[in-house]
Amino acid sequence: MAVKDEVTAPDAHAPSRDVGRVIALAQAGLGYLVSSFGPYLAGISAELDRPRGELVWLTMTFGAGLVLTAITGPTVLRAGTGRVLRLACAVIALGAVGMALSPQLALAGTGSVLVGLGCAAIALATPSLLRGPGAAKRLVIAVGVASAAGVCAPLAFGALATAGLPGRWAILIPVPVLLVAVAHRTVRGPEDGPALRLRVPVGPAALGWLGVVLSVACEFCFVVWAVARLVDTGVALGTASALGASFGVGMAVGRLVGPRFVDRPWAVNGAAGLTMAGTAIVYLGQGPAAVTAGIAVASLGIAPLYPIMLGRLVSVPDLSDRHSASIGSLASGTAILTAPALLGLLDAQIGLREAFLLPIPLMVVLLILARRR
Repeated sequence: MAVKDEVTAPDAHAPSRDVGRVIALAQAGLGYLVSSFGPYLAGISAELDRPRGELVWLTMTFGAGLVLTAITGPTVLRAGTGRVLRLACAVIALGAVGMALSPQLALAGTGSVLVGLGCAAIALATPSLLRGPGAAKRLVIAVGVASAAGVCAPLAFGALATAGLPGRWAILIPVPVLLVAVAHRTVRGPEDGPALRLRVPVGPAALGWLGVVLSVACEFCFVVWAVARLVDTGVALGTASALGASFGVGMAVGRLVGPRFVDRPWAVNGAAGLTMAGTAIVYLGQGPAAVTAGIAVASLGIAPLYPIMLGRLVSVPDLSDRHSASIGSLASGTAILTAPALLGLLDAQIGLREAFLLPIPLMVVLLILARRR
């Protein structure tokens, strides 16, 4: 018999307000902490006086967590998506405290692993809870909340760094929000039968997987490296962190207005075009103002791509909600593990400015893929 959560949703295809509230709290914590990766990487590398490329693994634990939850997801979600969501929030809160307290790699690394696993579990559970007709629009709203919360992270880092305090203390800010989510009773997602193993995506599922990979890869190039790109223009870390908030602002705006456009036939083409234009500005820009403008333009284009691609994946016929959630996590994890690391490798070889052209070929492939929807 499947394990039930505390409250049962009356209609699995129409998520209740209770579901929406808890998802909003969880996504707010996720969005804030994911947006912390860039300024955290720049700050801790400065604190430890070590090359940022050597420490990029601290920001890749989210991707590793996504891969792990993809493998175990169909079984884990049998415990109830609500329980998974609440446990994830508790794990993130604990990890955030570890990352904020010390720059020592043992504690910071352990904290980053917990944060990565918890964020991955939220990403796994959210599509399952929001599955059904109109999933793409609900996902846009959910990740819009995350993006709105993410705006605050670089601003908080920047304020603390400007005041001469460790910017990593800003990671403590979402902990109370996450604890509220832990204490909140939520609803379970639709039951899906006995435990199943993750299947290798083929056919339409494979195309859906690749679409998510490309959209998330492009997003995390900016999430992890935008602040470092701004630092390279000559501004202080605090200023660069604050200017890096332009990415979060653009993501929040793009995802909050995105529900009006995600179903249009030109949505992917328009989003990819904006992304490539913004990336080109980031490359061509010499000063912080131009680079910030490019980051903002790119974020507007990137914002709707993940919800659109994830919405297409969960809509693949004959793909269960737990399998689609796991495949989506595998895709996101693959992107987060590879794209920032590849950009960091290019940074060491040719410089970060030239490395930041990486999103353009990613978007070209996505456009080709979109024609084979």
